[in-house]
Amino acid sequence: MRRDHPRLASQIDRALHAGTLQRVASGIYAPPGEISTALLGRAVAHLAPTAVITGRAAAALTWWPELPAPLVHIACAKHRTDAGALRWERREVPAELVWERKGIRVTSPPLTVLDLLSELGGTVIDEALRRGAVRLEQVNAVFAGLPARRGDAERRRLLVDSRDEPWSEAERELQRRFRSLDCGYAHRTNHRVVLPDGSVRYFDLALPDLLLGFEADGYTYHGGRIPFVADRLSDAAAAALSWQRIRFAAVSVLAPDDTVTELMWAAITARAALLRGTRPVTGRVRRATRRTS
Repeated sequence: MRRDHPRLASQIDRALHAGTLQRVASGIYAPPGEISTALLGRAVAHLAPTAVITGRAAAALTWWPELPAPLVHIACAKHRTDAGALRWERREVPAELVWERKGIRVTSPPLTVLDLLSELGGTVIDEALRRGAVRLEQVNAVFAGLPARRGDAERRRLLVDSRDEPWSEAERELQRRFRSLDCGYAHRTNHRVVLPDGSVRYFDLALPDLLLGFEADGYTYHGGRIPFVADRLSDAAAAALSWQRIRFAAVSVLAPDDTVTELMWAAITARAALLRGTRPVTGRVRRATRRTS
């Protein structure tokens, strides 16, 4: 920082001109190379020790390190001028919703999720739940305690839509499709099943009374030989416990037509008939007439 080394001002200027230093923020310099989110966070901590990093950068610095954060948004009590990758906002963040990590102040995960809903939609809830960064009741409690602000109607809708705690957008849609059927059977999401060898698997959506499970499989997550083999072995092990596990490709679940919804209904009615010891009615598939949350 230039202010900490006033006698080096001329050397700093020469180093900047020669390219052996680069400007990170006003009066703050670093060696040439990538200016990471963590480096920008340290710069913010020096520029405004009471400021709080929000949004993408807050997530990247805590529970979602892979999230790109080309701009660092900062809540600060005083007005400051945007410069470089830093974007300042006059905003008060309640002390109980501030985390400090290695001297860098960021919004807590529940508030970060709420801040990112307008930009990332339900994906940010799914990701935070999958990574164990938040519990849904925490996010709801923080939302209820905040002053009203623009976009709250959409935030509320997404929180209600997340009541079954999906871990991906495909799971979220799978849950929507199931709820639209109003089939009368209790369901559980991310349902824990202990297989005969003692290993544990989680079904995206399960109907325990029918020993029936549904999965929304993304190619990126489940692609490759090793997970392909593991999935088939776990399905066979689940079948040994009388579970039927039906896998849908994520692209099919997210498709605009009702094919997956109709197949879910057909599987539920067939499974129910089988467990009652009766024959399911074939050739008659219920058509989904509504798609609600």
